[in-house]
Amino acid sequence: MDLLYKEATENTPFVSFNFKKGLFILEGQCTLDEPESFFTSIENHIRDYIKQPAECTILTLNLSAINISSSKFLLNIVVLLDELYQLNKDVKIRWVYNNDEDGNYELGNDYADMVSVPFEFIETVQNFMTTI
Repeated sequence: MDLLYKEATENTPFVSFNFKKGLFILEGQCTLDEPESFFTSIENHIRDYIKQPAECTILTLNLSAINISSSKFLLNIVVLLDELYQLNKDVKIRWVYNNDEDGNYELGNDYADMVSVPFEFIETVQNFMTTI
C-alpha cells in the first residue's frame, strides 16, 4: 500500500500517510473515547512500512485537541518510528502546537523525552492576521 488516507471527523484527525515518500500527517481533533479501532490499522501500516521504509520519514502531528485515551495510541506511533530511528534511518517528528495550548506542547515534550527520534516543535499563533 502506497497511501493511507482518512478524512477528519469531529473526533478523529485527518490522516495522510504517503508510504512511498515517507510523509505522514495527522491533523485535527484526536478525542476518541475508544481509539483502538481507529489507531490499530495505522499502527499495522507503520509496522509494515518499517520493513521497507523510504529514505527519510517525517511524521507531522498537528493536533488541536488530544484526549488521554488517544494519547496512548499516539505514543505507540512515536515509539514505532523510534524503532525505525534506532535502525539508523532518517526519521523526524514535527510537533505543531498553538502558542496558547501549553498542554499540547508539554505532551510533545514528554514524548520527545521518552524516545531518541528527534522532535521539531513548530509554534503557531491562534487568530494571527496579516495585512497585505
